[in-house]
Amino acid sequence: MLTILGLKVSYETLAFFVLFIGSEVLASSKLKSNSFVQLFLNAVDSLKPFRWEDDKIKNIKDSILK
Repeated sequence: MLTILGLKVSYETLAFFVLFIGSEVLASSKLKSNSFVQLFLNAVDSLKPFRWEDDKIKNIKDSILK
């Protein structure tokens, strides 16, 4: 746990926040065409079959939209 400005934050939460902000920056910038960034994005996409959270989020979205 880290304490930032009096708030206790876990390492996992901090890592998720950094990755989320990074993904937003990459999606809206020209860095998306960088070969190193493409390599990283391909590596993340290759892990998609192991991410069960995506299926849960999709099911929740479907149940709300119906």
